[in-house]
Amino acid sequence: MQTLTLMLLFISPLFLPFSTAAKTPQDLLRSSCAQARYPTLCVQTLTNQVTSTTKPLDLAQAAVKASLTRTLTLSVYLKNTLKSQVKPAVESTASNRKRVALNDCVAQITDSVSELNQTLNELKHLHMGTFEWQISNAQTWASTAITNGNLCVNGLNRKGAEEKVKMEVKRRVKDVSMFTSNALYFISKLGESRNPKPHSNSKNRVYL
Repeated sequence: MQTLTLMLLFISPLFLPFSTAAKTPQDLLRSSCAQARYPTLCVQTLTNQVTSTTKPLDLAQAAVKASLTRTLTLSVYLKNTLKSQVKPAVESTASNRKRVALNDCVAQITDSVSELNQTLNELKHLHMGTFEWQISNAQTWASTAITNGNLCVNGLNRKGAEEKVKMEVKRRVKDVSMFTSNALYFISKLGESRNPKPHSNSKNRVYL
């Protein structure tokens, strides 16, 4: 039974180098990105990550890393923006609402950083027996990271944030959301690519 499990593991598309499924790595990347939410960005982001030994899991991890990098940059920007808005001795209700909205954004995007770190960690420690559950976790965290960005923008809109700040945050959140949407796409592809599905003890780590 253990021998059969190992055989199934290595013939699954999830664990095969891309060169076995396409003429060149770039061919496979374009094919893989074709159905992504943002295909052009997908190719641009991952083109330097593809070699003849690249596997689907490698691309999923690279996509999450790209999203995490953008989210970290957004987090730093929001924190610096909040610090730059010195609280006056006597603060109006409107001014207070704006600060609260920015503070909420900082918290939400900080959560996104944590969730994307969890996503990446999950993809780095996949196990045969808990594969579906781990992929589901990764999908949930990536989706929540996108939702957090939307909540940030909606909060700024509702609480009348300064127009210049609001437009810049919206632009940056949209940028991050595009990267995270593509990462979520690759995570979902991992779940779909595991066919046939081997049954094994959860201690059997997936090594790539």
